[in-house]
Amino acid sequence: MSLLRVTACGRSASHNGVVQRLWRSFWPDVAFAVAGLVSLQPRATDGSARGWPDAPLWLRLVLMVVPLLIAVRRIEPAVALPGLIGGAYLAGLLGQPDWFLLAGSVLALWSLAGRCRVPTVLAVAGLSAALPLLLNQLRGTLMRFIYAPSDEGYNYLSIHGWQRWQAILVVVVALVFLVIRRRSWAQAVTATERLDDLREFLRGPQYNHHRDVLLAVAACGLVLTEIGQDLIEGNWWSAPHWMPYAVAYASLVLVLRRVPALPVVILAVAALIANWQASTPILTLYCAFGLSLYRLVVLPARNQSLRWTVPTAITVLAAMPLITWRMRYPVMAQIFPRIKHSILDQRADGILHNSDYEAIVRHQWPISFALTLLLPICAGIAFRLYRRNVQAAQREAELEQAATEREAARVVLTERSYIARDLHDVVAHAVNLMVIQAETGPDLVRRGEDDVLAGFQRIGDAGRRALSELDRLLSALRDADGVPDPQLAPQPGLADLSQLVTDVSDGHLPIALDVSGDPVGPPEGQQLAAYRLVQEALTNVVRHAKASAAQVLVRVEDAGVWVEVTDDGSGFDVAAAARGTRHGLAGMRERVRIEGGTLDVRSTPGAGTTVAAWFPVGGGR
Repeated sequence: MSLLRVTACGRSASHNGVVQRLWRSFWPDVAFAVAGLVSLQPRATDGSARGWPDAPLWLRLVLMVVPLLIAVRRIEPAVALPGLIGGAYLAGLLGQPDWFLLAGSVLALWSLAGRCRVPTVLAVAGLSAALPLLLNQLRGTLMRFIYAPSDEGYNYLSIHGWQRWQAILVVVVALVFLVIRRRSWAQAVTATERLDDLREFLRGPQYNHHRDVLLAVAACGLVLTEIGQDLIEGNWWSAPHWMPYAVAYASLVLVLRRVPALPVVILAVAALIANWQASTPILTLYCAFGLSLYRLVVLPARNQSLRWTVPTAITVLAAMPLITWRMRYPVMAQIFPRIKHSILDQRADGILHNSDYEAIVRHQWPISFALTLLLPICAGIAFRLYRRNVQAAQREAELEQAATEREAARVVLTERSYIARDLHDVVAHAVNLMVIQAETGPDLVRRGEDDVLAGFQRIGDAGRRALSELDRLLSALRDADGVPDPQLAPQPGLADLSQLVTDVSDGHLPIALDVSGDPVGPPEGQQLAAYRLVQEALTNVVRHAKASAAQVLVRVEDAGVWVEVTDDGSGFDVAAAARGTRHGLAGMRERVRIEGGTLDVRSTPGAGTTVAAWFPVGGGR
């Protein structure tokens, strides 16, 4: 058992070391992922690029987030590799494969060979290499789905495809990396451990900055792609040339975790401008705005309460339709200077109209948008309350555990104080009388034989009263079940175990008694402690264990006394019993400790219980 624990601890420590190395080396992967996203951006927004402008917007948006898999290739390469190769294949359908995605695939292969087991490496590498070949069989259908049949670039684009030598190269590189990593003693981890690492990356506070950078850059790329589609369609002409890009780059403020109110304000302004200029809603921008509202509620600056964050978020949402409703020409002309040069039209009413200005102001902020953006606010409130309840429950559980431990300690201390007080008040008085009578012995000798005999009689009477009180006191204190022993009966010992077993069994529970050695040899204190231990253990067997048989084993040796009580009953959780309200185990441990011995209680639910104690010679204190 100890060897298994040592092995498990070694694996856990090794895995923790791997996690620390992953954390330290994560920033280069984040930078590489950002570079890959930036490399795709020009083709996604350039109207003159062949293939990309004619592809569906959703496909371009999907390709914009594929480089993010480079950031997690050290954590879960089995997911990153097929995603990166699939992204490179889709990029080839739109024009030509992206070299950043192909380089990321090589890095994912390297991590796959060192982090996963050999069967997983071969399976993932083979699947990743074969997937593009399978898609080649459906290439014509895919191209017709992506492009219109009359597209001039269709024939050119259909030439590019995933070749067999590329698939073979992926498998060969995986095998080479596998040999290199295994020779360098790279340690493979299980799928469960990789999943735990991925969960830690998504939730762990040490990765907050990494996640914020990836989130901000990805949001910026998605918004820029969608605005680029709008520019291709001829919108935003009345805005300055820099304004569409400023609106797209506004999503980068999501990296500001410490001041969550600033992203809300900046993205609210960007969403207003996009609402005025875009022909269709920029959904990714509105999603980024909703995310900033959620983070304002969930991640308040300086631990601000909901009384501050929620009104701020609702005020911003309420102000947006009001601004678009009350905005007038002088302010709009400052925001969009080109409307100043628009041709004025005179209509039937005889009033000159600025058609461009009127087209902009007709784009009022829909109330439905404001209501929809209430959802992330509500989600943030719910999550924050849930987190608060979880923390409160954890604190309550910790306090209950601490209170239970304090109560158990208090019971032991209280029991000791009772013993000390009663020994002082009851026994010490009788002992003092004995001392006084003994000190008067010389005077009694001079008085005569009758006085000497009377003095010894008084000493004997005081000693017997002290022993009687002490026996009664210890019997009452150590009886955990509240059944007192006869006050004047002599203290039981190992020789009385046979009668105890007969009384407890009462013909219903078979109890085997095995006593070896001289039962009257050990000191009376040890005999009494052993007897009480067996009595308490057998009482628990009868009342709680639901056992069909029990055994009492006593070994009297020169070095001490060994006592063991075993049953085949239902058993119990020793740790839970120690934390509970019953203090029978605490009484056993205290009695054994007073005699200088050791107590071992072993039990498993459904597998019986064993109570064993060792009382060494001369161990009493």
